[in-house]
Amino acid sequence: MLRRKKEQESALGYECMDEIFDSPEDVLIVADRLSLNIEYISTGGNALLGIQNADTEGCVFTLLDRVGVSQEILEAMRLGSEPFESECCLTNLRTGQAVWCKCRWRLAFLFDSSEEKLIFHVLDYSKERALLDKTRQELLEANRSNDAKSRFLSTVSHDIRAPLNAIIGLADLAIEHKEDGEKVQGYIHKIFRSSNYLLSLLNDVLDMSRIESERMSLDYESFQMSTLLESVTDIIQTQAEDKNQELETEWIIVHDHVNGDAVRIKQILINLLSNAVKYTPEGGKLFFQAVETVAKTGEDDMYVTYQMKVFDNGYGMSEEFLKVIFEPFEKERNGVYGGVEGTGLGMAITKSLVELMDGKIFVESKLGEGTIFTVNLPLQLQLQETADMGRTSLASSEKDDLAGLRILLVEDNELTAEVLKDILELTGCKVEWAGNGLEAVTSFRLKGEQFDAVLMDVQMPGMNGYEATKQIRSMSDAGASVPIIALTGNAFTEDIQASKKAGMDRHISKPVQRRELAKVLREMRGIDRK
Repeated sequence: MLRRKKEQESALGYECMDEIFDSPEDVLIVADRLSLNIEYISTGGNALLGIQNADTEGCVFTLLDRVGVSQEILEAMRLGSEPFESECCLTNLRTGQAVWCKCRWRLAFLFDSSEEKLIFHVLDYSKERALLDKTRQELLEANRSNDAKSRFLSTVSHDIRAPLNAIIGLADLAIEHKEDGEKVQGYIHKIFRSSNYLLSLLNDVLDMSRIESERMSLDYESFQMSTLLESVTDIIQTQAEDKNQELETEWIIVHDHVNGDAVRIKQILINLLSNAVKYTPEGGKLFFQAVETVAKTGEDDMYVTYQMKVFDNGYGMSEEFLKVIFEPFEKERNGVYGGVEGTGLGMAITKSLVELMDGKIFVESKLGEGTIFTVNLPLQLQLQETADMGRTSLASSEKDDLAGLRILLVEDNELTAEVLKDILELTGCKVEWAGNGLEAVTSFRLKGEQFDAVLMDVQMPGMNGYEATKQIRSMSDAGASVPIIALTGNAFTEDIQASKKAGMDRHISKPVQRRELAKVLREMRGIDRK
């Protein structure tokens, strides 16, 4: 009679527990202390852990093993110690799915029973754990980002200070020796070289920033591959001659007219060839090869693949450096390189640009023997040659130079305007200056037919260059036909596209090289002098 009464009390107690633990995320398990057979499991046990009342054999042993509860711990618990608590990853015995749980275990007598019971309280901790893992990962990434930014700023600061220090020092020396024309000429030449290096560093930093923020875009246009290759070779030939190096070229091209970002392709090739010159000693040999390897037809267009190789017999690279050559700011730490300058960004930018064009880049090198870079670029084939029908007519009887070319210079910075005016007048141009967009529109409205071209800054107070261009274009036949050239510090592809959209014919980024400016003006006038 007493036994039946206790069984009834236990049944009533378990019914009460069902009302309390009626959730798949909060499970209570009661097992016999000696046999470890499950006597009770709340309704969520099957959903959370895949355990049912019938699944008694081995289940408790599995749970104990996963949370690390040994017989010694059970013995300690039996003797009245505090409940055992843990956080662990359990496995749903039915689905095999891993579940993070918070567990609490203890021995106790239930419902006035004379037999000790092992009680498990298991709480689903998966959501909290996932949120915690996400927070930890975000914190880790934030720390890595901060470390990367610190390294970036430290490296860039160091690389900027070197040419800047040279420029300041050389300017001071030029003033000190102003009576010695030969020395001053030498100082100016070195200032010019240091300034160009500083500009290349700034361009690399900006490109790297755009690439890492996934804001780098390409500007596709029709161009001739042979013309691009000749342009690159002309630039590198001068560098190679300065080091008494021999540069050989081989071009095998079937389809010359293609669509692609000619500016970025040129940047890729100049990066590779400049490095070949830089890391090859005087008297060395360079070989530049471009071969059309594959032609295939897509859904609507035909594509060709150009394989471009740059060989040199220079210093070469170690196996360790080859593993990180395309990482930002990585430089070969080798004494044979001497005083070779480099930001460690060129190869990272080159690889990113190649991959942005769906191309591939490979490198082979052996220390002391030389290096081979291979670039495979797929480009859309231009089946019909298209001519640039932009505004290129400039009325002038003189075709030999720019003498007499009348320029409207729109620039809000007075010092920059003064420098540009002097540069333009050196080429024979006649210049009128407008200090902002509104002044430019007013000047063109009054005497637009007198101007042969407009050099337009973009970022100006009041009316910017885009708006000024649109207003000039809408004025008259003169406004519709006059070449307008963007002259701005905005150097990204989207900036070039914005200039074209506003109605400008060309885009030149500051700081301006005199030869580049003169070349663009000649092209606008129909004169192309290399």
